[in-house]
Amino acid sequence: MLITLYSLKFFYFCFDLKPICMSLLKKTIFTLLSFLFILLSSHSNAQLNTENHSLLASGKKSQRLNPGLGKAVFSKKNLLVFGGLLGSAFLLDEWAKDGMTHNQNSFMDGFTDISNEFGEKTYMVPATIVTWAIATAIDDQRLARTTMNSARAIIFGAVLSEGTKFIAGRSRPDMNRGSMHFDAFNGRTNDTKSFPSGHSFVAWSVFTPFALEYGKWIYAIPASVSLARMYRNRHWFSDVVFGGGIGYFAGLYFHKRKNQKVIFDGKGIVIKF
Repeated sequence: MLITLYSLKFFYFCFDLKPICMSLLKKTIFTLLSFLFILLSSHSNAQLNTENHSLLASGKKSQRLNPGLGKAVFSKKNLLVFGGLLGSAFLLDEWAKDGMTHNQNSFMDGFTDISNEFGEKTYMVPATIVTWAIATAIDDQRLARTTMNSARAIIFGAVLSEGTKFIAGRSRPDMNRGSMHFDAFNGRTNDTKSFPSGHSFVAWSVFTPFALEYGKWIYAIPASVSLARMYRNRHWFSDVVFGGGIGYFAGLYFHKRKNQKVIFDGKGIVIKF
């Protein structure tokens, strides 16, 4: 990490970057450090339960399971909950926008300025790579595997997220065209890429595997990103729900897939998680 920071400073002095670039550099470093601090502190707390976790995992290995990975992730319950949230969000889009834009204050301005960065792909992708590199260097297989699951979720979900943005062509709320302004297959400019929220997708993709592995409190981070996107009037309520849903299901899929093995035991196929 120190090598990375000194390298960035070296390029700054060599190429005489402008002050605005240095400001962006500081924000990037701050986001990377914050991300690493959260993940490593979560790992430290989770180490207390490592023995129990191992025993539970060994117990699962003795069970014969064959639910199918797709059924486990996209269960009827999960889809009903997600569908209900998304449908409600569409109905509440205008109400949520009015509530956010008419109840702003300095505290929330500062809070959302910070939380918004945890959904910025130009920060989170490098942070994920650095975390994986550190975990690999210190031979922390659990952290390295979890970080890799986050990376896979980002790659998998990015295709669906960007494709939906182009197809939907939804105007952002700050364009003042109404919540139901869609221009199919015209999501070419940033102003018509509201649905779904890319920041929400990135945040939920990155942090869902960590929340499932280390502690549910980590969900507060992507939730704050979704809130920030609405507070800044850059996305509708339904945008962040759908974007968050893509990220959550992608993260959940790769988290469950991490230990999946297909075994032929002579009596049939046994799938172990």
